[in-house]
Amino acid sequence: MLSFKNIFNGNLFGMPTSDRDGWKLNRITLAFTGDIQQYEKAFRDDYFNRSLNPMRFSLVLSTFFFAIFAFLDAVLLPELKGMFWFIRFGIITPLLTAVIVFSFSAGFKKFMQPVLAGLMYVTGLAIIVMTIFAANKAGNYTYYAGLFLIFIIGYTFIRARFIYATIVGWSIVATYEVAAIWIADTPIEILINNNFFFISANVIGMFISYFLEQSVRRDFYMRILLQKEQENVQSANNALEKRVQERTRQIAQANKDLKKEIEIRKRHEKEKTKLEGQLIQLQKMETIGTLAGGIAHDFNNILTPILGYTEMALEELSEESVLRYDIEQINSAAVRGKDLVQQILTFSRQVDFDKKPLKLDEVVTEVLKLIRASFPSNIEIRQELDKHSGTVLADSTQMHQIIMNLCTNAYHAMMGKGGVLTVILDKQKVGARSINGSSKIQKGTYVRLTITDNGHGMDKRTVERIFEPFFTMKEVGSGSGLGLSVVHGIVSNNHGTIVVESEPGEGSSFSIYLPQHSEYLEEKKEHTQQLKKGKGSIMFVDDEKEITFMGKRMLESLGYTVDIQTDSQEALMVFCEDPHKYDLLVTDQAMPKLMGTELIARAKEVRPDLKAIIITGYQESIPANAMEQYGIADIISKPLLLSEFSELIGKVLSQNV
Repeated sequence: MLSFKNIFNGNLFGMPTSDRDGWKLNRITLAFTGDIQQYEKAFRDDYFNRSLNPMRFSLVLSTFFFAIFAFLDAVLLPELKGMFWFIRFGIITPLLTAVIVFSFSAGFKKFMQPVLAGLMYVTGLAIIVMTIFAANKAGNYTYYAGLFLIFIIGYTFIRARFIYATIVGWSIVATYEVAAIWIADTPIEILINNNFFFISANVIGMFISYFLEQSVRRDFYMRILLQKEQENVQSANNALEKRVQERTRQIAQANKDLKKEIEIRKRHEKEKTKLEGQLIQLQKMETIGTLAGGIAHDFNNILTPILGYTEMALEELSEESVLRYDIEQINSAAVRGKDLVQQILTFSRQVDFDKKPLKLDEVVTEVLKLIRASFPSNIEIRQELDKHSGTVLADSTQMHQIIMNLCTNAYHAMMGKGGVLTVILDKQKVGARSINGSSKIQKGTYVRLTITDNGHGMDKRTVERIFEPFFTMKEVGSGSGLGLSVVHGIVSNNHGTIVVESEPGEGSSFSIYLPQHSEYLEEKKEHTQQLKKGKGSIMFVDDEKEITFMGKRMLESLGYTVDIQTDSQEALMVFCEDPHKYDLLVTDQAMPKLMGTELIARAKEVRPDLKAIIITGYQESIPANAMEQYGIADIISKPLLLSEFSELIGKVLSQNV
């Protein structure tokens, strides 16, 4: 008979604590029990070794965040700044630093979990103390939000085990409740509001910690089973070898035939395994591409109102306005975000590559600026960039990808011991003779990009294989084996070549030769584009309320009358009530209930001559023949730029149906 216990298999969180492989865990502490209890000590040793460096990094990150929020103290509560800064810099920051230093001692292993639990509680207590003082002295009840960061870091990043993190998490909750009710006398509405978020965050963190530790324990147990299976296979191989030798002495010819058959089978199995691995890797890359497209869509929705409102603000501000520079900086940052989204879409193969004259020194500078923060202090970055090396005809995103991949590989080659990453950009004239034996490069002038590291290096056989798809020297799970293959493909498509020089123990050097397009890049003259204004009635539909408000402001500033809707079905009903009221329908594509193309199709059933524009976060969501199939006048991508949007609206409204 089906029961609640059967459904959840006797586990508090609905996750199995035992299976047919003999995997059994304590439901509360998650410790190994039963026949596998003997592995608990080995697991804790393994967990400590794997968690030590991530834990140290998390503590460094926690120290940074705890210190940087001192700026918030100075802005919100200057009268309590002294006390709060004493808590931050006099107590918590030294305590975090002490734990980091202690982690390098031999005795830390024994006390790691209690120390992390105590550290989590003390930092949470510090936030509670600041929350109480902020409430009593200044009527500010918002400092409790800092506890969310404590939960996030405590339950996930610092590698505290579930039982320790859970006890501390609920201790923090209890401490906050006591302080908020009996010390701060928090208003009931604020207390209820804070508790909803606060307790929910703790429960969610507890679940995450539970599942994370359970997953780590399962991986550890699977490794043990795998090791046993490998030993069994080895024993079986030894026994088989002995039988083969005995059989060889009896019938030599039969043994030769058997060896041939075994070799053929092994070859087939190896090829099959290789193909299966490649298929799995390709499926992973396809999944990542799909996720990247979805993330890009969400980012475009965020960037659309930022760009829209800043552009409209710039239209209203005079050149002498003191706010103009600030707004321009916000707009510039949003444009950089827009470019980043384009890179994500490029990665997910949802945009086309656009080759144009490009100065590589600017791309190199941008990439080095991005990676510098992620490189450890024991890796020095040196650059020698010739700004007069000329331009290449290429896609900036692809060039960005090449440099990022090569620099990342250099970082992995020097990981642990450190070293020097040298990036050189110059101009080279190539004669009739090939470069280092390369016969694929023609005579001419080339822009050469050389990236050198002094890492572990490669032998000649490895160098010959590095551009093969799925070939990697990194640990399992650390690389796809596609990075250098992609680099080689991009360089080849741009009529260039790659020269690799490497010696084991001395490092590697990658030189990329790309044909020079021109000596100089013509400077684009900046000009102020006149916004195209007009008249007419427009229905603007998007399921994001902020975007509809921004679209209304944007279109009304251009002179149009605008009705906005956030529900596509309701928008269709409103349109059908008076279909001739609107000159244009502007709608987002990805919406619940009715997609943008479906909304346009139904609206055109009522009024065939209706003009319509689709807004999309990424083109993949729109069929290739959508414009012809649904009668769409044009398609514009998010985020919306006021200048582009005004030009498109004017063009569509001026067209004859």
